[in-house]
Amino acid sequence: MTNADFLCYTSDREIESLKGFFYIENKVSENKLKFEIFDLNNSKFKVLINSIKNTDETKKSDRCIEIQYSKFSWWWNEDKSYDYYYWIDAGLSHNGLIHNKYLTITDEHNYRKYYESNLFNNFFLENLIKETNDKFLIIGKENQRNHWSKTIDPKWYTEYRKDIHAIGGLFGGHKDKWDNIVNIFEKYVATILPEDKLTPHEELIMSLMYYNYTDLFTVKQFDIWWPDKNATQGLSDEMFATNKSFYKILEELNGIVT
Repeated sequence: MTNADFLCYTSDREIESLKGFFYIENKVSENKLKFEIFDLNNSKFKVLINSIKNTDETKKSDRCIEIQYSKFSWWWNEDKSYDYYYWIDAGLSHNGLIHNKYLTITDEHNYRKYYESNLFNNFFLENLIKETNDKFLIIGKENQRNHWSKTIDPKWYTEYRKDIHAIGGLFGGHKDKWDNIVNIFEKYVATILPEDKLTPHEELIMSLMYYNYTDLFTVKQFDIWWPDKNATQGLSDEMFATNKSFYKILEELNGIVT
């Protein structure tokens, strides 16, 4: 994807290895990819989170609330010099989500064959912006037939619904939309956490936002995470025939009809 610039937040322990991997080993231009050190111990909601979270349970989890909430608060660091901004989790590009035919490396001995996909390209970016239009784009997983997640307490909803679960891996829009979206997200964090004495994942807050402020969003939907062919064993062909896999959204944003 050469028509976009990227900013990657990382730690002081990892930044030099990342620079070596991207700038030296893979010849990525420093003008196209920048790194910024971020101290998770000093995130915006540090005091509030630490007053509530269960440290022992957190140690067992593969999720980090500080990172999740920072996906929004990092916006305040931007100079707003670009027209469109999107958050994209690097973890969206791997063979647990993307069909093998879109993974670019076939060498069985190269670990990168599990992660590199040709679906993230300039055509994808162009169509992502078109799909966003004048709204704020989110990706929603069907959450009724293929239940994935609980919700925040229904009391926070204007009208309680749970059929769509917003994912935190890809979202964004025009720079003029971001201030309002981030303010809403942070308002919920500041209100829900102290009252419910919980630290809900960012996706639960995003799902709440979608239903309480539907007019602000455009949503692309999918049914199941797994790709056919290289899916988890035990999943039937019928499941893939009747449900839309996540990677189908990436196909759509590439203009691929299957």
